[in-house]
Amino acid sequence: MKHIFNLIIIIFIAILTIFFCPTESVSSNKTIPFNETIPFNGTISFNGAIPFNETIPFNETKPFNETKPFNETKPFNETIPFNRTNETISSVPRPLGICLKSKIVGNGTQIKTGGNPDGWCSSLIQGQIPTNQFMISTLIIKPKDGSIIPANQNFTLAIKIINLQTGYFADPETEYYSFPQELNEEGIIKGHCHVVIQKLPDDEYEEIVPNPSIFAFFRGLNDPANDQGILETEVGSDLVPGLPSGKYRVCTMVSTFAHQPVIMPVAQRGSQDDCIRFTVKN
Repeated sequence: MKHIFNLIIIIFIAILTIFFCPTESVSSNKTIPFNETIPFNGTISFNGAIPFNETIPFNETKPFNETKPFNETKPFNETIPFNRTNETISSVPRPLGICLKSKIVGNGTQIKTGGNPDGWCSSLIQGQIPTNQFMISTLIIKPKDGSIIPANQNFTLAIKIINLQTGYFADPETEYYSFPQELNEEGIIKGHCHVVIQKLPDDEYEEIVPNPSIFAFFRGLNDPANDQGILETEVGSDLVPGLPSGKYRVCTMVSTFAHQPVIMPVAQRGSQDDCIRFTVKN
């Protein structure tokens, strides 16, 4: 009994010691007080040290409609065509890389590739483009539209042209598409004009489009025009006079110095070329 009584006293003293004499060294709130040494809202405060709306304000540092205005920096219908996505925009051919996909690169000659779907490639830039006050216009003045011309007889083909400094005709065998369009000191394109005659079906109601590879007469008008802007040539020769009977179409094809089709400054304009139709009879 004595031993049991002593054990009860020891347990009672231990309980009193725990409740009335706590050890300070194990007090977590004094040794490492959370709100004093590392206060969340002081040293690392979301709204103080790194305030989201002050250091990097979305609408001030990089305002969407000021730094990169959608309709000014990259107008939708000019810089980026409507039907192109970001992927196709990056793949749009550029002058320096456009010929990478083509097997044949231009060399100054008139290359004929037949049915090759790749055609041939020129990375030539467009060059100098005139203002809308100096756009080219052409009129065929001989023969007249609807004329009837005797078969197998030579006749004069004449055109009148404005806003083209004629007489500039590069060698088509070595300089074809070899340099860009050029303007003279007055802002007029340097170039020349071609004329081509093609036979049409005898039945005017037979709507067959002429084959561009087939023509009855073709000539480059290389010389300068006269003071009235008129260029002339004779159709036919001593060996092959005139044209055989039939219905025909004659057209002009205005070209630059190096034979490219002339480039105009605007889309909405009158044509730079002219076509008429005439009949040749025996």
